[in-house]
This record gives sequence, C-alpha cells and structure tokens, in this order.
Amino acid sequence: MKLENNRAFKEWKVACDEMRDGRQTVLIRKGGISEENGVFEMTEREFFLLPTYEHQKSSLLKPDAVKKLEQIQAVSRNPNEIAIESYVVVEEILTCVSEDKLNSIADEFPWNEEYVKMRFDFNPYDPLYVLLLRVYRLPNAVTLPLIKDYIGCKSWVTLERSISLQDAQPVISDAEHIKRRDSALEILKR
Repeated sequence: MKLENNRAFKEWKVACDEMRDGRQTVLIRKGGISEENGVFEMTEREFFLLPTYEHQKSSLLKPDAVKKLEQIQAVSRNPNEIAIESYVVVEEILTCVSEDKLNSIADEFPWNEEYVKMRFDFNPYDPLYVLLLRVYRLPNAVTLPLIKDYIGCKSWVTLERSISLQDAQPVISDAEHIKRRDSALEILKR
C-alpha cells in the first residue's frame, strides 16, 4: 500500500459507507457518461473513495442499504465539501458476463438485482468490471472543498492534494477478508 495518494474513485455515498464499515468488498463498474476516452478503464489499483450523492436511488438498493441511504439523506451536509474516509486496494480485476454469477456474490455489495441488470444492459458490448477490494479506514476523515473537477459522471478524479495513509486500518480482519475474497473468486471464475 502506498504512503499517500491523490487519486480517487467516485461512488455512491451509501456504497462508500458500506465499504468503510466492512459490509462491501466488491465494486461493479461499467463507467459513467463522461469517462475519459468515452469508456471506463481500470487505470488505478489503489485509490480513495470519493462519495457522491447524485444518482443514488433506493429502488436500486437492497432493503438494508435503503435504510442506510435514508439515514444519509436525513443528515444535513455542506454541499461545498466532501469527506474522504476510506482507501481501497484492488486485489482482483475481473470481467463478468453473467448476471447470475454476479448475483451469487450479492452479499458483497448493496445493490439489488435490478441494479445488476441495469449495469449489464448499459452499453452491452462494454465489459462489466468486478473489482475485489481490500478496504482501509482512515484514522480521521479528510474534508476537501468540492471543486469543479470532482463533479460529473466520471469514475476517476485527481484530488487537489495527496492524502496520507499513515495509520489507515483494514476494515475487516485478514482472515475474514481472505475468506470473502476467495469465495467471490471461486464463484466468478467458474
């Protein structure tokens, strides 16, 4: 793991919280409308999670995540700031062509089957990436101003400054992480 970094990956706030709390170990991505070169590319293996509040829909979440989204939406926040709380190391990058396989590891993400189908149907000739993650929690959230470069339907952003990873801690134990990662790998590689 790096000592500091300035790259961030944009994701729904509810998913960022699920990862920060150890409930989510998988990211699914096809990309946003405004990706560089028009398509999503997995350009980084380590990055911060930059929470977004746009496009979060309760109809695309499992019931437990809907409750968390409602809690997030009930809290007042400064729309001109963003809080970085988590760091991710991608351990495996896979592509998936089967909704059934992806739904078989649904315990590792907050989205429901409708969301999975929507991801598969969006630009059907582009690969659907499944990222198996090791997630770390920063000792304290880092608050940054929400600048223009962080806005828009794109996955990757470069933060205005690097953030230290000193004292960042894994959100789940090594044993639990290995068990969950290996289980997901076994299903996805069948």
